[in-house]
Order: sequence, then C-alpha cells, then structure tokens
Amino acid sequence: MKPLADYSHIRGFNYTASYARDDRDFWEHYRHDVVDRELGYAQRMSLNSARVFLPYVSYLRDREGFLAAVKDFVRTAWARGISTSPIVYFGRPFYPDFEEKEPEEGEPRLVSMLKPENYHLADAYFDDLCDAVGGEPGLLFWDVANEPGYHTPEFVTYYPEEPTFRHALSEKPEDMESFRAKQELVWQFIRHAIAHIREKDPVNALGVGNTYAYEIEPSRTAPLVDILVYHDYFETRSRVRGVCEIMKRLSEQYHKPVINNETCCLCRSNPYDMELELMQEYGFGFYVFELMIGNDMWQRVHGICYPDGTVRDPSIVAAVQGFFRNRTASAIPENVNEEGSADLAIRLAEQALTDTADRRNRDNAKKAAQLLEAAEYICNLLEAGQYVPMHIPPTARVEAYRRRENPNVEELRAWVYALIGQLREACCMVGGASNNRV
Repeated sequence: MKPLADYSHIRGFNYTASYARDDRDFWEHYRHDVVDRELGYAQRMSLNSARVFLPYVSYLRDREGFLAAVKDFVRTAWARGISTSPIVYFGRPFYPDFEEKEPEEGEPRLVSMLKPENYHLADAYFDDLCDAVGGEPGLLFWDVANEPGYHTPEFVTYYPEEPTFRHALSEKPEDMESFRAKQELVWQFIRHAIAHIREKDPVNALGVGNTYAYEIEPSRTAPLVDILVYHDYFETRSRVRGVCEIMKRLSEQYHKPVINNETCCLCRSNPYDMELELMQEYGFGFYVFELMIGNDMWQRVHGICYPDGTVRDPSIVAAVQGFFRNRTASAIPENVNEEGSADLAIRLAEQALTDTADRRNRDNAKKAAQLLEAAEYICNLLEAGQYVPMHIPPTARVEAYRRRENPNVEELRAWVYALIGQLREACCMVGGASNNRV
C-alpha cells in the first residue's frame, strides 16, 4: 500500500496464533482455519491491522511452505478488512551478539546478517517475500526489523537529560565505545535494508519497529522511512505522554506520520485503557501486543482473546474501540441496591442458609443448587457494581462449583456467609437496611 499521510485510523494488533508456542511454531505448523477464526475476533472488535513476526529460520527450513503461509495470512486477513504489516528481519542472526555455530543435523546454517558480506542473503530473503506478498492489496507497510536497538540504552547515550524515561533494560554498559561500535553495525544493516527494500519495492510504505522513541535519530533512519515507528511500554501517563511528545516533535521535524506498533503490557504498569487513551489523544496509530492469549510466554501479561473467543477483560475491548473509563469527578458511583435488590438477595441467601442447615434433609444436590442460586444473585450484584476484583470473577467460582459432581455443601455455606458480608459492606448496609452511597 502506498504511504499514507495519516495512520491515526490504525487500530492494530500483534499476532501469533493461539496454538503456537512461538512464531516459528506458528508459521511452520500454519493452520488456516484457526487463523481465520481468530482474525474474526479482531474484526468483531473493529481492529483493522495485524503485525506479524516472520522468523528468518522458518524461511530457511521450508522456503516454499513459509512463503505460502505468509501469503495465505495476508489474504485471509484482508478478506476480513484487516491489513498486514510484516516484520521482515526478525531473529537471532540480526542481533550483534549472534554467534555462528555448526548447525544440528537437518537444520539450516545460520550466519550473522550484520556482516556486509552476508547482506546479499538478507536481500534475497526480502526479494522472495516481496514476490510473494508485495503486490497484495492487504499489505499496509513493511516493518523492516523488530527492535533492532533491543538492550540499547540510547536514552543514556543521547538523552541524558531525560531521567524520567529510565527503563529497567536501559543500563549503561561499562564499555560505551565498544557498545556504540556494535550498535552501529545494526543500524548500518538497517540502512542498507531500507535502501534495498526501496529498490525492490518502490510502492509500498516502510518503517522500522524501534524499541524506543529516542533511537530514531541516532539510527539516522528517520529521513529514509515513510512512517516513524516506536514501541511504548512505559508505566505512567506522564511517562507515556513524554514519549508521545518526542514522537510529536519528530513527526513535525521530518514531516512523517507516527505509529506505535507494540504497546500495552499488564505487568509493566502499561494497561490498555491508559495507553490507548493517550494514543487517541495524540492521533497515533497503534498495534497492541497482542490479540491472542495462547501458549506462548506472554499469556499472563498480554492478549485480549482466548481461543474460544471469550476475553480477559472487556475494558480492553472497549479501549481498542476508543471507549475509556471515566476517572474524573463526574463519575457516578454505582448503587446496586437502588431498587432494593441487594436487600432481597441477602434475604434469599439467608433463607438458603437456613434451609440447608437442616441435617434431616440429605439431598445435597438440592442444597447445593439452592446455595449456588443465592450465591450467583449476590455475585452478579458485586460484579455489576464493580465492588470486587475481576481477575477471577466470583461468578466463575459459581460455575466451577456447578461443574462439580458433588459440591461440598458446608464449603458453599461458608462462602455464601462471606458473600453476604461483602454485599452488606459494598452497599453500606447497617443491620440489613441500606444507606445510599455518596
């Protein structure tokens, strides 16, 4: 796709199929049916672009199979109104610390692609990718490389006046001179790659998936690309806003649009709701990391959808669609006892406790059903009023009990007692009568 003047409409996602352990497993065991189903989840959320990692080693292992899978992905995504941004150069041979070794039996030989004498191998690889999908209408832009400055304290080197942006990965190396020389090998390759991609494909847009905003100028790639790309996992609104200001300045300086094509991580204090609200404010396109909660190492801290189409947190779905929580003084607290439902739920729960305390009644299945009905009534009120943490919703515990063949009735009774206390406290009840919340 030709370069656009504005990419603010891009609501994208990084994608690896849920069945895959990693990106190599995804492409080497490509499953069209799963990909189509999972891209359908993205379509339902109005997400409109996919960023995919293309492991170079998978290409070497099975050139034809790999290229066919990439083509199928781009076409399958486009059929659902989703464009694709493929990461061209991804994998260990593109890092400066890569060590060339004798390959195991049946494995391809890997060499450092940062050596100028090996550039022709990288060029040939891109040529094959371009021949396979460069003419596809669903190709949004080439992402030349994923985080070529990874483990790079560029802000220490070039932005020492910005201590606010200190990141855990950004520790100044002992030998800065050696470090800078090693890093320049990477940027030299990236600049070569951009030139070759331009020559082979003068039509489609390109950018570089930089780890940090402050790598863009030191890499000397800003004048060479169509889109200024960065990643953002910063921890507070002020820090995210600070990086956005850097990108805004660069955008104005180089007259290039901006995309944040890797962002949002629960364990980095970078929640979807916070990050995407600021992306909307600054008019930056984005790609969340990532669409699926699958089998990979990121399943606990990234991802929106489970393989069956359920979601981790509906507020994430709202955020990618541009709806955010009201955190201002105008927010109105919920009162789930507005019509006396909390009072009624507690009376029914207390009645269930009385009925199930009769030891002459030995029908435990009936007792469990009555207790669970009472528990669900209360749990629904607690969840609707946002009175409880939702990482494990109380109603999920209700359903877990219902799946048991013989739920422990005494255990259930103890839980219902606790739920009654939670609901009383949430609704500010005293002696069973409710007070309106302020």
